[in-house]
Amino acid sequence: MSDTSMVKKVNEWSPTLTRSLERPKNRWEDDVKSGITNMKITNWRDCIRNQSKWKEFVEKAKTSLMMMMKKKKRKKRKKKRKKKKRKRKKRKRKKRKRKK
Repeated sequence: MSDTSMVKKVNEWSPTLTRSLERPKNRWEDDVKSGITNMKITNWRDCIRNQSKWKEFVEKAKTSLMMMMKKKKRKKRKKKRKKKKRKRKKRKRKKRKRKK
């Protein structure tokens, strides 16, 4: 790619303003890189040029993303169940106290 390419400019651009004191916000590239490291892909820059390999990586990323989403849903459901269970127990205790 040439140095004046818009894609290169966007990819290598970094903000000139200072960030707030809060937790730093991730850029799109940071998220992609973390996803690639989570999938244990080491030579991703070389594989971008090879369309068939890149397609495999994209499919792998899709499946890992789907698995993560399923895990999150399971955790949410589990949390809800626990919360309902606690509420039921609490109600039962209150009923017992009223009877006494």
